Amino acid sequence: MKISLRHFILFSLFLLLIILFAFISLINSKVTNKLDGVLWTVPAKVYSRQMVIAEGIEINKGMMIKELSLHSYIKKSLPKNPGDYSFKNDSLSIFLRGHEDQEAGLFKVNFSKDKVVSIKRSDGIKLDLIQLEPLAIGGMFPSHMEDRLIVNWHQVPESLIEILLSVEDQTFFEHHGLSLKSILRAFYQNVLAMDIKQGGSTVTQQLAKNLFFSSQRSLSRKLQEAIAAILIEFHYSKEEILLAYINDVYLSQAGTRSINGFGLGAEHFFGATLKNLEIDQLSLLVGMLKGPSLYNPRRNPERALSRRNLILDILEQKSIISSSENLEMKEKPLGLVSPKFRSETKYPAFHDLVRIELNENFKDSDLRTQGLRIFTNLDPIIQESLAKSFKKTKIELIKKYGKSLEDLEGAAIVVDSRNGEIRALLGSSSPNSFGFNRALNAVRPVGSLLKPFVYLTALKDYKRYNLSTLLDDTRLTLNLPEGGVWEPNNFDKKFHGIVPLHQALWDSYNIATVRLGLDIGYEDTIKVFNSLGIEKEIPNYPSLFIGSFEMTPIEMIQAYQTIASNGFFTPLRAVREIRGIGNDLAFSYPYKIEQRFRPEPIYLLKFALQQTFVRGTARGFSKKEIKRFQNWGKTGTSNDQRDSWFVGYAGDYLVLIWLGFDDNRESPLTGRSGSFQVWKDFIKSINPIEFKDNRRELARINNEWVDLKDGLLSGQDCKNSISVPFIKGSEPLVTPDARKKCRVKEKIPENSIMDKVRKILEDLTE
Repeated sequence: MKISLRHFILFSLFLLLIILFAFISLINSKVTNKLDGVLWTVPAKVYSRQMVIAEGIEINKGMMIKELSLHSYIKKSLPKNPGDYSFKNDSLSIFLRGHEDQEAGLFKVNFSKDKVVSIKRSDGIKLDLIQLEPLAIGGMFPSHMEDRLIVNWHQVPESLIEILLSVEDQTFFEHHGLSLKSILRAFYQNVLAMDIKQGGSTVTQQLAKNLFFSSQRSLSRKLQEAIAAILIEFHYSKEEILLAYINDVYLSQAGTRSINGFGLGAEHFFGATLKNLEIDQLSLLVGMLKGPSLYNPRRNPERALSRRNLILDILEQKSIISSSENLEMKEKPLGLVSPKFRSETKYPAFHDLVRIELNENFKDSDLRTQGLRIFTNLDPIIQESLAKSFKKTKIELIKKYGKSLEDLEGAAIVVDSRNGEIRALLGSSSPNSFGFNRALNAVRPVGSLLKPFVYLTALKDYKRYNLSTLLDDTRLTLNLPEGGVWEPNNFDKKFHGIVPLHQALWDSYNIATVRLGLDIGYEDTIKVFNSLGIEKEIPNYPSLFIGSFEMTPIEMIQAYQTIASNGFFTPLRAVREIRGIGNDLAFSYPYKIEQRFRPEPIYLLKFALQQTFVRGTARGFSKKEIKRFQNWGKTGTSNDQRDSWFVGYAGDYLVLIWLGFDDNRESPLTGRSGSFQVWKDFIKSINPIEFKDNRRELARINNEWVDLKDGLLSGQDCKNSISVPFIKGSEPLVTPDARKKCRVKEKIPENSIMDKVRKILEDLTE
């Protein structure tokens, strides 16, 4: 049967229509499935803590200025632009870039010493506080390493929409996906050039290309892009299309991750949220769309500046800005902030801890796709200062002890003792390197760092022990259950005879400590270990009392945190809160606290540990500094000097340092000559605010002058005397005849009936 030409043509047209319908249906399915579902996998962002300047609080002004520099704020005689500040005569004038609820603008902060006394806006209105934007320090990225910060319609400035459409698509609200005028203009230019030099794509077409097609220029791709654009316009509102475009555009590359969307672009280039950008800053970002690499303001600042100014001219032509505003904006610098992290994180060791805490409550897939914002407790200046002290001290140690220390490793943790928030953490002597995190995972012998826990056990039993209790530091031989004998020795290989308890601690005598531990007993000692937060199994052998026990740095500082917080146990934490894309609170890490020790024995222990700085193994601070910071701490050295430890307190900061070799070989370093040197340099570099103990005085504590050698009563005018705190009722009662003349007896008022009742009640709580 012959098919007529007419039937063949009709059949071909019908077949073509079916193919076209199927083709369009396929594109339509791709469009709706993509835009109706989750458009992007948005990685979680990790931020430092936000510096808050509030009336009435105390702030370390030196560290505040360092933090402004870290955020790329520039010191000017007269702040005019976002990111400018001046500081003189205890007055800070700062032009904030703005972040979240913190509006951009000029603010003035007045100080009296370290105390904030007033905060005012440029119009003179008083404020309670202002906030500096947090520092972006990392993220949890999917495999494609695309990074973006999703904004909703209310977070998009109207000026951005005006600039974007003036440059990219002037008829956006009039066309239905395609602009015939733009296509004809581009066709004319391409014919003249005999090449594809210009596109006539609308914003909708650009969105279609970005979401569904490759960047390859071909007729087939342009046809698919045009069909997809029409379908997008059919299914979605103009606002939805424009918002998707604003969140999708590619702007730059930062190492292995791409910077997508204007929200992240604002943070990446200007350190501010999108709604707080000025018109000149928005113009720079819009100008980059023509060529993100060509007009990258960090790599090609002159081209970027020229392109920004061209955009400003277009805005003047469109009457969006005036001629005078155009001239004023062209005078402004680009105002970029320093580049942020270029890989997964700026602080790898701290990031490891954040990830551990997050994994307790979130799936890894959620962290890589749900756009969560993780606000941590990290203080960027503390972190940077700690890393700098580590590097500096290691160089000095190599000069002093030789090249054998070139592969010396270390770890460090800084905790705010008031609340257990971790402010900084290093897991390596190369702070920015990835790999084994020694702060969290290095299980090492802790040496003398364990001794204060033994002494705390004794001081809890104040009816038997006080700081002047005499201990025996003569030769000791112990028969071991498995056979053989053990004879502990002191670090200086000497025996010191009968010594007061506090001296045995600050001079870190091994033999006296072992005898004390044996007298107390394992059971009571282990109970104290557990109350301090040590959860691992604790061995039952005498060398335990002098540190023959392995712990990680994070476990050790957790135990000391309970001492630093006056007997209150607080779990250490790196994460403060987590927020979702809509700024809703997804999860918070509340402050938890539990009293595990009475304050009196902790007070006595801190006194003894402070003597480590006055006359013990941590000498190196003046009496004025010790009083100002209320320093206390403990050195630790394991057998054969394989581990150098120091943990110390200064002005609310509890800081632990560990140094050693990964292969566990011997080193020339003790706790004092190694880790303490890092600690000392760090504390002096940050110069903490003066310690102010706002607690009421402990009613049960009474100070007495005693002799440094025999521990009996003495006087302020007597030689070798020291003022020592005692829990009332535990003071020495004997004054040797030789010291009766130099001891000035204070008249002690008789206790009132209420005092006696209070003492009875307090004794019952023991």
